[in-house]
Amino acid sequence: MTEAETDPANLETQIVTLTKGLSTSSGVPDSVRSYDLVWLLHMVGDAHQPLHATALFSKAFKKGDQGGNFIEVTPANGQTVKLHAYWDGIFGGYSTPYGAIKDGLLDKNIKLPEPDAARAAISDPAVWLTESRQKAIDFVVSPVGLDKGPYELDRSYETNARNVAREQAAVAAARLANLITTALK
Repeated sequence: MTEAETDPANLETQIVTLTKGLSTSSGVPDSVRSYDLVWLLHMVGDAHQPLHATALFSKAFKKGDQGGNFIEVTPANGQTVKLHAYWDGIFGGYSTPYGAIKDGLLDKNIKLPEPDAARAAISDPAVWLTESRQKAIDFVVSPVGLDKGPYELDRSYETNARNVAREQAAVAAARLANLITTALK
């Protein structure tokens, strides 16, 4: 494949394909449908993490930054990490899904906001990725820089990052629920 070609299998196409297979009328065996559901959960979440929807091309990154994997940042904890890892870990590290769910439902500092109803109703993964790409431009990369860093993240950046991540997670959850509900009707 040349640089000008795009891979026909990408996050958008796979979300569509896996969603179609969820319905019992799809003819897909239950064992495959359950496997596909797990991947769908993962991919819908990924579609809402801004750095999964874009790559930065600049003088420093002629072949792209692989979604922030080549940019280093130093958050308030003082530990330099890849920008992508910072955004992937913004909700903290949990050894079990139970810990993340419990905190997300009960801890007032972590609990997700109510999703924007208009955004939650959008079912097209192409739109989701366009939104995430714009979030990456506006809130992730532009405030940091176009080079390898490391960039020191200030309080404003980290506050905005948490707010964007929480908003994106809430919308992703609502969209996922809508997607599964529609597919299983």
